[in-house]
Amino acid sequence: MRIDVAWAKIPKGGFGESGDTIELVERPLGGVSLILADGQGSGPAAKRISRLVSMKAVSLIADGSRDGAVARAVQDMLYTAREGRVTATLVVLSCDMHTNTVVIARNTPVPVLIRQENVVFRLEGGSEVIGTYRKTRPAMTELPLIPDTILLTFSDGVINAGKRFGKSLPWDMIEQELKSLEVKDLEEWVNDLMTRTLALDKDRPSDDVSIVALGIRSDVQNAIRTLSASIPY
Repeated sequence: MRIDVAWAKIPKGGFGESGDTIELVERPLGGVSLILADGQGSGPAAKRISRLVSMKAVSLIADGSRDGAVARAVQDMLYTAREGRVTATLVVLSCDMHTNTVVIARNTPVPVLIRQENVVFRLEGGSEVIGTYRKTRPAMTELPLIPDTILLTFSDGVINAGKRFGKSLPWDMIEQELKSLEVKDLEEWVNDLMTRTLALDKDRPSDDVSIVALGIRSDVQNAIRTLSASIPY
């Protein structure tokens, strides 16, 4: 199998730095985890929160902790460090080659869209943001790791895009696109979804916008690993 990862992000209009943090980490027993953390607010203060959260998650995953334990430990760390005064959302999308499963850990009101075996469905509800309550726990989902699976999630800037103009993304259409999407085209599709999201706010987003996706496809002939990035400064 081959794991494809794609993401796109942009800060809130008028801010030079996004309050969202995205990280990719290899799992020590095989596979990868894709992390999206969204700090409370926008700008540098939110970035400090999301980076604190994401770096803790990266460290724990790299040490071999399981995703549920990672999310709980990150929640406890943020609650203790900021005395319950700040919040963040956290999503961890993992392909675990040791267990041959896809694992999703959610502490966010934003859904995770999943395409598996030509069916698109949502994971939503049942989870709370981290940082406010001592006993907050993640919503956990484990699925078989099979080719042609796609996981998609985003920050709330995507959900809220266009609201001030009375518009929103056509989610029924997006789910249909996801149903027929080739995993090899994941990066191009994510970039196009970002373009459509920004257009709803006339290219000046009212919140930080991040889109992350992870796909699994069959590939038994090529052992080369590649990674590309395009980062403005």
